[in-house]
Amino acid sequence: MDVRMREARRERRRVILGAAAGLFAACGYRAASMEEVACRSGISKPVLYKSFSSKLELYLAVLHDALQVLDETVTAALDHAEGMQSIVAAAVAAVFDFADLHPRAAALLAGAAVAEEPAAQRIARQAAMICTDSLARALHPYPFAQTERRGMVIAELVAIAQTCARDWAATGKTLPKDDAVSTTAGLCWAGVAGVHLASRSPIRAGDDLLVEEVS
Repeated sequence: MDVRMREARRERRRVILGAAAGLFAACGYRAASMEEVACRSGISKPVLYKSFSSKLELYLAVLHDALQVLDETVTAALDHAEGMQSIVAAAVAAVFDFADLHPRAAALLAGAAVAEEPAAQRIARQAAMICTDSLARALHPYPFAQTERRGMVIAELVAIAQTCARDWAATGKTLPKDDAVSTTAGLCWAGVAGVHLASRSPIRAGDDLLVEEVS
């Protein structure tokens, strides 16, 4: 009996989170109501409040799920990328994949950035850090000649990719995704290539023109 009850609670939680994610993504945190979440979940409000004590608790749970999807998408893309140009291209592709394949999660995290709840804004900052930290780790073998530029360059690269992916999705994806990714990756790569790199960076195919000999 206990096992069946636990399974039923897990399934109910899954249904609630799915319903809430769709509502929050479409309406935003402020406009969404627990009554509507309950209706979409096929349960009563009292039953909903047994699973989540407040709308904020439910919203944060939904955002954490979206955060996990982003983390998995970026990690999978960068895991096997080698060479600076490949890493930059993989990071851009991951951002586009997230916007394309997980539009609801992307909308949730974008909405969290402008929500009036500090806890939601913190999750939005975590989302940005997932991208920048993952890219920084992947680029670690390729030190910049001026270390203080590293953080700024990586943050701007991610910001460019996110802006291009959002615009591409918002305008109806009229450009094939592969073309959109390659165009954005080329833009980002041109920026990275303009930053002087230390000569101790490992030289790989496509990277040799970036390595500056130290006299």
